[in-house]
Amino acid sequence: MAYSKNQTNTEHPSRTIVKMVQSAQQTGIWPKVMLLCGKEDFLVDWSKGFIKEKLLSPATAALDCSVFSEGGLDPYEIIAACETVPMMSERKLVIVEGSDIFSAQNPKDMTAAQAGELAEYVPKIPESTLLLFTCAKPNKTKAIYKAIARCGIIYDFTPLDDATLSGWMAKRLKAAGLAAAPSDLIAFAKSCGYGDPERSYTLHNLENDLKKAIAAAEKPVLSLGDLMDSAAPQAELNAFRLLDSAFSGRKNDAFSILGATIDTQQPSKEVGSILSFLGLLCSQLEIMLEARERQAEGQRFFQIQSEMGTNEYRLRKAMAACEDRSAAELSKSLDNAYQVEKDIKNGIMEPRLAMELFIAEL
Repeated sequence: MAYSKNQTNTEHPSRTIVKMVQSAQQTGIWPKVMLLCGKEDFLVDWSKGFIKEKLLSPATAALDCSVFSEGGLDPYEIIAACETVPMMSERKLVIVEGSDIFSAQNPKDMTAAQAGELAEYVPKIPESTLLLFTCAKPNKTKAIYKAIARCGIIYDFTPLDDATLSGWMAKRLKAAGLAAAPSDLIAFAKSCGYGDPERSYTLHNLENDLKKAIAAAEKPVLSLGDLMDSAAPQAELNAFRLLDSAFSGRKNDAFSILGATIDTQQPSKEVGSILSFLGLLCSQLEIMLEARERQAEGQRFFQIQSEMGTNEYRLRKAMAACEDRSAAELSKSLDNAYQVEKDIKNGIMEPRLAMELFIAEL
């Protein structure tokens, strides 16, 4: 019996593929060919592993699975693997990973003629085999793509919708005994760049940032601030904390932050470390100054955020930290920072002393 696709299903493929596999396990009806593609390579890899786990017998998995990676692919070897009968698994699984035959005009993995022969074979794949392809961005006009669309199923893994994304994130926090509000999780993901078509920020990146939040967690329920702070590079975070402390009158805290930041470096690298950190302070002051100037002109927060293109959460924190400072005062602090940089580079002042004097004047 042939595998039949649900043409009307519009749910995210990360959900659909689970249902497909569960149905196939119950009915014994699997697609003969599949293509896993899309921007979300994390989900492509996860789906490939999920199918492999459910389809193959642990006892014969090594024998019942053949994997062909990009570069120098031989279509006849792939076809021969497809014709092999599985030993104990439900199907013989043949995986072709990351091949350019779906995208390149003149593929390097095999000739166009060979890709055409593989496309012609797709309808002839035996019921005992599942041929699984993966790629990043397929060209839908390719003969091999059209053949898979006719005879099997294609999953295009686009970024997750908000509900699925928050559930995915919450699951990882729960495994570590933590939690966060769904709205905070979504705000955090979008602030990091998830779903932004102009950025290559995927679930792989988001998972790493979540791991940072988990490692830094000091309470069971994380706020958006906890999540954002953990994702920020430590030096950048220290720069904000130093200015926040200095502007709030906690100069001793600011000095401590300075010491903790530059004392981690080798003495021979101290000058470079200080100049790098001073650059972060200047960047933070520039954001504060521009925001304060725009605010003085009558702009509202979301107009300021939109025109500056600064992360909403970090802009709110920056504006709150300098709320007692006028644009003129912030401008003077920024000018002082520029002068400290010149003095250090010209050897006029010892770097650490120059920084301490700068902090004292904030």
